Amino acid sequence: MAHVVADVGWECPGTLAALAGVRDLYFDRATQIRLDRWTKGRTALVGDAAACVSLMAGEGAGLAMAEAYVLAGELRKCGGDHGAAFDRYQERLMPFLRRKQAMAARFAPMIAPKTSFGITFRNLVTRLMRLPFVVDFFIGRELRDDFKLPDYGF
Repeated sequence: MAHVVADVGWECPGTLAALAGVRDLYFDRATQIRLDRWTKGRTALVGDAAACVSLMAGEGAGLAMAEAYVLAGELRKCGGDHGAAFDRYQERLMPFLRRKQAMAARFAPMIAPKTSFGITFRNLVTRLMRLPFVVDFFIGRELRDDFKLPDYGF
């Protein structure tokens, strides 16, 4: 199989060399892109395109709906002035979503550990997350959202 990607370049040769002779394999790479603006001209990004928290957070759909709701509300409130609406959309959501992104970055080592011990620990904690006091101890308020959706009268 390695011959299929041997000439791909970039990180592929190093990855193939590291895999030589490996019997057990566990890997994951999760990245997060942070944009300064979610709008340009008459185009606005929502959801993961705007502020992907993390593929491991499991919040993409809910956050996308909240972002679309706020964007629609601001467009309505600004009477169709998309520039003003876009600015307000970002002002309302950017601080909240930046905090979510920072939280996801802090939890990434727990979700995708680098050692066998880390994997075992993660799996144990994941099973224990069914117990509310364990959730409060390990995560506490980090998962609780402090963003209240504005009432746009829809």
